Amino acid sequence: MIVRENFEIVFRDRDECEFLLALVMFRDVVICEINREKGAEHMEVEFFFNDPLYNDLNIKFPLDDFVEALSVAKEALMDR
Repeated sequence: MIVRENFEIVFRDRDECEFLLALVMFRDVVICEINREKGAEHMEVEFFFNDPLYNDLNIKFPLDDFVEALSVAKEALMDR
């Protein structure tokens, strides 16, 4: 699901998780993962910037676009 230019939300499941996860991507790079394993009111976000893959990548984008991407992922997860 494309949210804004350069942002995409990808839903996936994982064996150890009861609910779907939402990956927030920027230019095909996973920025974070949102889960609702602790309930819809206590969703968690995990960022993946410590991986050596990102060492030479300059990830800079408008904050409002990122907040909108997170909002869309949260709303979609609440309905699943």
